[in-house]
Amino acid sequence: MDDRLDDELRALRSEPLPAGYQRLEARVWQGIERVRQARAAAPTLLAVRAAAVVGALGLGVASGGATAVAVAAQSQEVSAFSTKAELAPSTLLDHHG
Repeated sequence: MDDRLDDELRALRSEPLPAGYQRLEARVWQGIERVRQARAAAPTLLAVRAAAVVGALGLGVASGGATAVAVAAQSQEVSAFSTKAELAPSTLLDHHG
């Protein structure tokens, strides 16, 4: 049985490598180089992302604060039995106007 396996391995060794394997090592190193370049650019991208997050938070706080000031300036009705409750179910379901 060992002789048959040895014969098969010798026959396999004598065959040329498939075409895809000829450039396998070069493609692997190219992939490694792409990953290294991406990692080198990561600190720049991190700064851009951080600036975007800070900008979004600032915009949200500013617009939320402006909205809060505008809503606070309006008179707020809290009474459940008021006749001016625009969102009361009896007002919303009344079709007579």
